[in-house]
Amino acid sequence: MENIDKNDLLMLQKSKKKLSSIDLNCANLDEIDFSFGNLISTNFREASLKRANFTSAKLDSADFTKSDLSCANFSSAKLFKTIFFKAKLTDANFTESDLMGANLSNANLTSANLSRCSLVEANLIDSDLTKANLKEAKLVGRYTREGYFSRGANLTRCILKSADLTSADCHGADLADTNFREANLSNANLIETDLRRANLSGSNLTGANLSEANLRKSILEGANFKDAILSETKLTGVDLRNVTNLSPEEVTMAIIDEKTKVPEYLEIIWISDDAHECKARP
Repeated sequence: MENIDKNDLLMLQKSKKKLSSIDLNCANLDEIDFSFGNLISTNFREASLKRANFTSAKLDSADFTKSDLSCANFSSAKLFKTIFFKAKLTDANFTESDLMGANLSNANLTSANLSRCSLVEANLIDSDLTKANLKEAKLVGRYTREGYFSRGANLTRCILKSADLTSADCHGADLADTNFREANLSNANLIETDLRRANLSGSNLTGANLSEANLRKSILEGANFKDAILSETKLTGVDLRNVTNLSPEEVTMAIIDEKTKVPEYLEIIWISDDAHECKARP
């Protein structure tokens, strides 16, 4: 598109279906309507896009580095490998959007709505998702052409305090050193997740599937394990004394060692050096 005027919002909105690869860096585009637009590979670096509407837009490989997208609407948008590095996305709406392979590292996603969105292989390292809604979000890996299944989304060192991950699919996700204080992980799929050194204090793990997950050195003060699945879950050296609703059956299924500490109402019976049984104290 020739002779583009970054400040002509009306012209940009009328041309939204042919703005692929356009340079809109540092533009002031607050409240612009780009819904159903073609913005593939468009440069939005450091632009102001507060309350912008990107509903169902095509934004694959677009660059929103350090842009302000507070309260922007990306519902049902296509965001394959889109870059949101250090972007401000507070209260943004990504409901049912496709963020496969997107870079959301160091982004501010406080109170963002990511429910039912796809974050397959997405990078969210060091992002702030305090009070974010990730209900039924998909954070898994994918099968490549060679038949290899990749790791899930990377949320290493993220802040997810009071976030809602009810029924989220996090199979194989990297969640090491992440802050899940008071987060809701009920009925979440956490199979094979890396939760080493994660802070799960006060988190709700009711019905969560933690089979083969790694929780070594995690903090679980006040975490609720009601009906959780702990088959082959790595809990060696973990302090479980102050968790709630932990059953003998759950502990028996998990991988523990002599340094693992369980609540007072439970006792560990070692059958051999690496086999154990857990029972309720009489």
